[in-house]
Amino acid sequence: MKRTLASKWVLGAITVVVVLFLFLPLVVVVAFSFNAGSFAFLWGGFSTAAYGQAVQDSTLLIALRISLEVALATGLLSMAVGLVGGLASTGRGWSHRLLFVLFVVILATPEIVGASGDLLWFVTLGVSNGYVRLIIAHSIFGSALTALIVRGRALGLDPAVFEAANDLGARTTTMLRTIAVPLLAPALIAGGLLSFTFSLEDLVTSVFVSTAQTTPLPVFILASLHSQFHTDIFAIAVFIFLSTTLMFLAALAIMGGGSRSRMRRGLRILGANPADESV
Repeated sequence: MKRTLASKWVLGAITVVVVLFLFLPLVVVVAFSFNAGSFAFLWGGFSTAAYGQAVQDSTLLIALRISLEVALATGLLSMAVGLVGGLASTGRGWSHRLLFVLFVVILATPEIVGASGDLLWFVTLGVSNGYVRLIIAHSIFGSALTALIVRGRALGLDPAVFEAANDLGARTTTMLRTIAVPLLAPALIAGGLLSFTFSLEDLVTSVFVSTAQTTPLPVFILASLHSQFHTDIFAIAVFIFLSTTLMFLAALAIMGGGSRSRMRRGLRILGANPADESV
């Protein structure tokens, strides 16, 4: 009994330490977003002035808008490429296995190496548009991540479902639209949200490929650290934290909304109109 009680106390203490380690930085950021002091890291009392300053800081808002636009485009592009790449890497041929290995290599490559290579190619090809450079560079990592997530879920699908759809006269595009995509929706949403989040906070790649006209928020914050760090940046950080948290909660609700029911509805459609779907 004493050993059981002691082990519970030890486990509880470890849990508290882990939770503090994970969430204490977030608590500090939220707390200092209400700092009334002139210096960001020196507490000067409670105030909500930082949020008003953040709304009025046009340079900060432009950097935030650029980051959100790039992150949104990155998430959508990663979902599209990740869907195709993830399904293509499920095959047993050497080319399919090579594609899987390439995805793993992209994720395992140090970010500074990939960022240097991206910059070299953009300069060589003459790509000067900052938005294009940021979206492509961020989507390389996001697409590989989404493809591996999609691949893992695709390998768990029952082949009999696709065989039944094929017997009903469905073409490959029809099966992809009515069966594969609904079943893979949780993986696609997860990959897209992770790509969106990673793009939003990406610093190393953004420093290499961004231009003066397209400075994303992480690069703007880095520049502020070398000059004057204001509390309004904490306010923007809280806004991003709350937004991404709500997005992930919404994604969890969507993923629990019944992708299998949509798949069954697609099979019923195929069964009702096999001739129309096979055209």
